[in-house]
Amino acid sequence: MFLGHPYNWADTSRVDPRLERLSYSRYDGVWLGGDVCARTGRKPGNMAYLDSIFDFRKVHWALGNHDFDFGDPQAILAYLQRPSFYTSWEGGFCLMVLNTNLFHFYAENPPQRDCAEKQAQLDMIRAVTDTIRHASHLVILHHHALFNGLKVDAKGDTLRPFNFNPMLIRATCDPASDIGRWVYPLLCAVQERGVQAVLIGGDLGMQAKSFEFRSPEGVWMLGSGINNSVDPEYAPEYVKDFSPDKVLELTYAPKERRLSWRFTLLDELVKEQKE
Repeated sequence: MFLGHPYNWADTSRVDPRLERLSYSRYDGVWLGGDVCARTGRKPGNMAYLDSIFDFRKVHWALGNHDFDFGDPQAILAYLQRPSFYTSWEGGFCLMVLNTNLFHFYAENPPQRDCAEKQAQLDMIRAVTDTIRHASHLVILHHHALFNGLKVDAKGDTLRPFNFNPMLIRATCDPASDIGRWVYPLLCAVQERGVQAVLIGGDLGMQAKSFEFRSPEGVWMLGSGINNSVDPEYAPEYVKDFSPDKVLELTYAPKERRLSWRFTLLDELVKEQKE
């Protein structure tokens, strides 16, 4: 199961109440797309609370800005016992977890801080995409929207499903490090070697609840997000979509080397488990 933006709008230290009631035993893993709580790193007990729900032994987590900016992100990483970006072999496919908080999303030149860490993340992306051969898929978990300039519908209109949809994103402290020019060609090279690239983003829910797009080069871009805990009467103006929340369920068949997915209504999952 992949969950994007699952925080509880009424409590900065909790997830959507429906997620507290779900059983995750049917899933081999839980992938978190970030903004798990509105203030994830602020209270010392938040990580133990989340661990009790999701079981961090089976979790991969792409940190969101609400996880990274509010409180101490190092406390989150210390509890998880892993870095903020990494790769993992998943018995047939390669999973890459990005920390998009290290990217720069604005028109001005990027600030010159954390440059070594930003470069290390880019080096990881390059190393994996340069050498991956035997995996069926390269699955990339991320929080913020990526490659937004490529998301164009049949009419030529740019799609803006994520909560934040910047066109120019820099990967490092180098002002020229536009990920569209530096990173996307690496994914295209992966595709040419017969490894399917699939990106899954979690900063959704306010503009759309699900997103599925395939680029002309064959790269899949998916997203899923939650926001039904917001009170429509007091919702901020930037919240546009109040339709039922969806989660993303994925299935991998190692013998067939096939990855499939479906968007499932969260309320239906809760109802199904009650029955």
